[in-house]
Amino acid sequence: MNITKFKNTQAMTSYLASDIVSKLKNAIATKGQAVLLVSGGRSPIALFEQLNQTDIAWDKVIISLVDDRWVGPTHESSNENLVNQHLLINKAAKARFIGLVAQGDSAFDGIEQSIELIKDIKEIDVMILGMGEDGHTASIFPCCAQVEAAMSVDNHQRLIATQPTTAAFERVSFTLNEILAAKQVYLPLNGDNKVRVFEQAQQLEDLAKMPISAVIKQHTAFDVLISE
Repeated sequence: MNITKFKNTQAMTSYLASDIVSKLKNAIATKGQAVLLVSGGRSPIALFEQLNQTDIAWDKVIISLVDDRWVGPTHESSNENLVNQHLLINKAAKARFIGLVAQGDSAFDGIEQSIELIKDIKEIDVMILGMGEDGHTASIFPCCAQVEAAMSVDNHQRLIATQPTTAAFERVSFTLNEILAAKQVYLPLNGDNKVRVFEQAQQLEDLAKMPISAVIKQHTAFDVLISE
């Protein structure tokens, strides 16, 4: 794990955008295609707006999500909606987007269809994670009944449906095994509260109490970016 600190969010975002583009270009050069997985929330918007103005062979990039709420693609809480508005525009409009939310009223009923949707995502080159103040990452929440299954090394299903008790909506999320298999994972952090949670997660023995701790302790190409 590498930890890099920045004087402000703008400096962190510029560094992250540049590093992501470099890795995507390298993947395209070596295998003809790159896969980028992003997270939702308000924090990534500045990053998305830098990326969508960047010159890169976007037609050779697949973009998908680390997780999403089980809502329609135009719903205000949809990560897919966020990506459509802020990332898949301008130069990045040429990228191929693969959503995670399939048909059906329930994530638990539609999860097999969701897994079918991502069949063309063979290898994840770059993944941008988020982290909540409860230590959740992706939609793997410490409060949800599915946390152990989502984090199990024996779970070979790529996606899992979750139902947090501390947040709205059923979710669909990549599992911990998939996160750990990504070639490069970034975790940008803003604010003292997030830094304190991250420091707590580094000390945990019971990883399910803060799922981000499993990534901290197990991923071999994990870059944490902290805006001071």
